[in-house]
Amino acid sequence: MSQDVHPDRLEQYTRGLQNAGAAKAQLLCNPILSHEEPVFALVRWLHQVLRPVPLDPAFKATLREQLVEAAAREHAQRQWQKNPTPVRSRLPWIASAAMLGATATLAGAYAVWRWGATREAA
Repeated sequence: MSQDVHPDRLEQYTRGLQNAGAAKAQLLCNPILSHEEPVFALVRWLHQVLRPVPLDPAFKATLREQLVEAAAREHAQRQWQKNPTPVRSRLPWIASAAMLGATATLAGAYAVWRWGATREAA
């Protein structure tokens, strides 16, 4: 059997310690095995010594503004992705111009042929 502390038990103990105190954490992880006791004692000691640091109001305000701007950008991007502007194809215009050019070329070739044919006849 392994002598390591299972991470899930350690997390459960730490969360219980943070949310409900040492007695509740002790109950959540009972029985605490002899090889686990030093690790849980260290967690209890860290919980007593380390205290959360309050955030600076200016930092909180700046962070809030940045988060609101980022959310607005993401929202706008999602809206744009839902309703993209339709891309107009140039194919109909190109096809029309090609057909017109081909017709003009055929008409010109026919006119040259007719002009040459009438000159030979004369």
